[in-house]
Amino acid sequence: MGCLPHRVRAFFRLTLHIVEPLKRKETTDKTTNMDAHANKFWEGFSPEGKERLLRSMVLEGYPDRGYLFREGDPADGVCMVLSGDVEVLRKVGSHEQVLGRFVEGEFLGEVAVLDGGGRSTCARAHGPVTIGKIPKELLLEALLQESPSVSLHLFQQLLSYLRRTNDLFVGEMLNKEKLSVVGEMASSLMHDLRNPLAGIRISADLMSEEDPESPKTARYCDGIRFQCDRVMAMTRDLFEFTKGDPCLHPNQTTTTAFLNHFQSLHEDYFRQTGLFWEILSEPAAIEIDEMRCLRLLQNLVTNAVEALNGNANGQIHIRGWVEDSMFNLSISDNGPGIPEAIRDRVFQPFVTHGKKGGIGLGMAIVNNVVTAHHGNVKLETSEKGTHFLAQLPQFAIHESNSPILEAPADAVEELAVALILE
Repeated sequence: MGCLPHRVRAFFRLTLHIVEPLKRKETTDKTTNMDAHANKFWEGFSPEGKERLLRSMVLEGYPDRGYLFREGDPADGVCMVLSGDVEVLRKVGSHEQVLGRFVEGEFLGEVAVLDGGGRSTCARAHGPVTIGKIPKELLLEALLQESPSVSLHLFQQLLSYLRRTNDLFVGEMLNKEKLSVVGEMASSLMHDLRNPLAGIRISADLMSEEDPESPKTARYCDGIRFQCDRVMAMTRDLFEFTKGDPCLHPNQTTTTAFLNHFQSLHEDYFRQTGLFWEILSEPAAIEIDEMRCLRLLQNLVTNAVEALNGNANGQIHIRGWVEDSMFNLSISDNGPGIPEAIRDRVFQPFVTHGKKGGIGLGMAIVNNVVTAHHGNVKLETSEKGTHFLAQLPQFAIHESNSPILEAPADAVEELAVALILE
């Protein structure tokens, strides 16, 4: 085991390094100890060796989406999943590719312990997770005293991981090929659309100059100009997404102004759907890339409308608020929920199910926007509906560490409530 092939080492250092555990204690609870006894890791161990290692096991707990380790961290032990699920993932450009999931009763981290290398991936909790960790030094000492069947069992697990990762690697390469084609198309669109959109903007400018006293004309012309800019921004965003290098342009606004802007852009669309809409905001100053966040919200809303499929009793609720220095953007519907077949992969590129159009990039772009803002997005879905919660830092994180100015107090509007009934 000490001379594992480099490719194996590169893919399977799946060791958990605990950064900020919720709690840490020696195993004394009988219920948890029973769960640890039943873990697959113990296959082949002698009763004495198993009990000796169980006495040294440490419990560590993590919240939903809490990172258990980061790539490059040193190996410090084998980790048994006692409750919950753990996702193993790797950052690919600006998005994270999930390589696999470990559920209750499984274990991970043995390869990094055996080959002495650091972690080659990241791992995070998928829901609340409890881990039982066997320290590296004690495990290596115990393996020298156990029968060869224990090492054989660990090697069999390694081969299983290798097969799983090979499949994922092939899938990732295919996705890269697809993204390359989409990137070329986006680049061509940016070039081809520039002149027609410039002509539309000039026409809007001329119309506003001919009737400068009309607020209605000014509003329509402003809308035309903004939508022209939006089309170019969307193609640029798509191009940057395929390259994995998003560039944010944050501006200061408020939760209310952002949602009011979104509503004004889509009022006709809302009415045409025949659905019940509710848009609520709790006023607070925020700093976001507004154009990208409008795209994020549009993608989530479009998915909700498609899921409801003209249901006469369909409802969509949108809410924005700030809590604990995080801008929360919530979108929920009462549709049939996301199919179980794609729930675990819904934020990955080219994942789609049962749609007449689209290539499966909408949710991947949502995740891309959230990640670029250093935020996170959560999903809850069932046969009674789906709820997305995007959480972004209230004020943009500037890589240059330059000071961030908060919006003035008078820029925060009163509570905005918009109800559209059809």
